[in-house]
Amino acid sequence: MNLEFLNQKYFLLLLLLPFIIYLYYTRQKKGITFSFFSDIKSTYKKNIFSFYIKLILLSFIFLYYVIILANPNTTSVKENILKNGIDIVLILDVSNSMEATDLTPTRIEKAKQVLNEFISSQETNRLGLVVFAGKPFTSIPLTFDYSVLKETISNTTTSTINQNNSYLGGTAIGDAILMGETLFEKDELYKDREKVIILLTDGDANTGVDPVLASLSSKEKNIKIYTIGIGSEEGGTISYYSGPFLQTAKVPPLNDKALIEISNNTLGQYFKATDDLVFENIFKKLETLEKSLIEIEKENNYSPNYTYFVIILLILLFLFIVLTINKPEIKSNLD
Repeated sequence: MNLEFLNQKYFLLLLLLPFIIYLYYTRQKKGITFSFFSDIKSTYKKNIFSFYIKLILLSFIFLYYVIILANPNTTSVKENILKNGIDIVLILDVSNSMEATDLTPTRIEKAKQVLNEFISSQETNRLGLVVFAGKPFTSIPLTFDYSVLKETISNTTTSTINQNNSYLGGTAIGDAILMGETLFEKDELYKDREKVIILLTDGDANTGVDPVLASLSSKEKNIKIYTIGIGSEEGGTISYYSGPFLQTAKVPPLNDKALIEISNNTLGQYFKATDDLVFENIFKKLETLEKSLIEIEKENNYSPNYTYFVIILLILLFLFIVLTINKPEIKSNLD
């Protein structure tokens, strides 16, 4: 553990310390009273020991005050870690059809549950996240920070993308696959690592690039796509407001034919979100892929650590006040 100061600029205030000491010394010597220094000349003459003790206390009071301003924090030691794994991009459909209630409680909530359980099983694989409706967006680039991924997924809804904008509405599965490819391409240093896309959608593409054609692009780049169908064979309904009135609309059933073709094209596999062993099956498939080492630097964790400095400062202030109040009596024969 190391102690670091996040606001080191405040240490420049220590340049004032010699001036404060000089000011205190000269004013006490002349017997002039300041609001901050309450002693007078007779105190200095009568008890020079007390004077120097208070001078030392005053210096340390100022020092600890500056230290507190500099915001001391305890940090973990930096270290390089080698992790043996693969790169995985998670692609989540957040189109309006994912609000259908044919899965409990809704399709999108079931998809989020699937993703979070999968992330919880990861230790050495880098993960990224793409969300999409009519257009795809990168939520998180490839990372080992699983907690941020889970938090982001938990906060993702169909409102994450403003689908009231006609440009953003719809379900562009093909575009999302191509966006997932770009996440791998951005990391030239580890371009030879095994690459996998896990796509969660109801399979009902209605805009953008044909998802089957997009999967052929992934095949050329040796990217395997595992598809997870979110929905039922019966379909479901979604609720929405039209003005002040609550309306319902029918949502098509799960279109698993396209998802099966996408996964087959890339030597991946198709699963249904309702399968009890969906996580175990995907994990077993990933374990068969060739792993490669990646070196990462463990990030520092900062935690405030000024409590002890505050306690010491209060003790010093208390001692200074006590010495100031209990000063020697002033005799009339002194100047």
